[in-house]
Amino acid sequence: MTILLPIAIAIVGAASIFLIAMSMVPATNVLQTRMRKLERVDEPSLPQHTIIVNQIVSTERKSVLQGQLNEAGWYEVTPAALAIRGLGAFGIGLSVGCLLIFFLHNNVLGAIIGVLVAMISWRVPSFFLSRAIKARKESIGRDLPEFLDLLSTTVQAGLSLNAALIQATDATTGPLHAELTSTLAEIRLGRSREEALNAMADRANENSLTMTVSAIVQSEKLGTDLTDVLHELAKESRDRRWMRAEEKAAQLPILMIIPMALFMIPSLYLMIFGPVIAEFIEHR
Repeated sequence: MTILLPIAIAIVGAASIFLIAMSMVPATNVLQTRMRKLERVDEPSLPQHTIIVNQIVSTERKSVLQGQLNEAGWYEVTPAALAIRGLGAFGIGLSVGCLLIFFLHNNVLGAIIGVLVAMISWRVPSFFLSRAIKARKESIGRDLPEFLDLLSTTVQAGLSLNAALIQATDATTGPLHAELTSTLAEIRLGRSREEALNAMADRANENSLTMTVSAIVQSEKLGTDLTDVLHELAKESRDRRWMRAEEKAAQLPILMIIPMALFMIPSLYLMIFGPVIAEFIEHR
């Protein structure tokens, strides 16, 4: 039993690392698939482990994961690959937990710590996905006002909306640039501008971008002045960005309570009562 345990731990750890490595292989996103079909390039078949995971994961769960992956901009990661990463991380955590059981003399404590490590490891891919979603939405909301200002200026200069989108997209960076580039590529492939813009808003799922797309689409349908609409959208987006900054600033005093309680207050007590305790010990 003592000999078989390290072998089992090594096998589980190696299999988990192999699963994570296989899940890192990039997949073809939807836009690339459409372009390859237009170019009549045959798509490679899915790996066997991906097919198995696709059969295990429910359709509803895959739909939710796909939406989250789109929000994070992980277009080359499939829901099956994310599930495999979670399984691999759980296996690595389980291996670490078994090692703790093996090295700790208290088997109950080692088992409890091992289960906790395994469960935390299983949630690590989801944690990074949530962080990526949050960072991407913040980046889009931060860059959107400048994009709308440039788009409004180019439309006011006499360019069509498609030409203005191309010019404004070239001046942007980050996730917003990637989404606009994909949208323009879809328009060039024959998709209507309204459908492409709505698809971009659905992928990003960012409030400011969704409101911008809805206003642009409604403005085109109603025939209103697009320049005024874009100016108002830029102003509202900039106001929302300022409100988010004020909200974060208001949360700082609450967030500072934890480091103050952990570091500043004990140091203050040490400075006040340290000399008294030292003098008491010396005269004892």
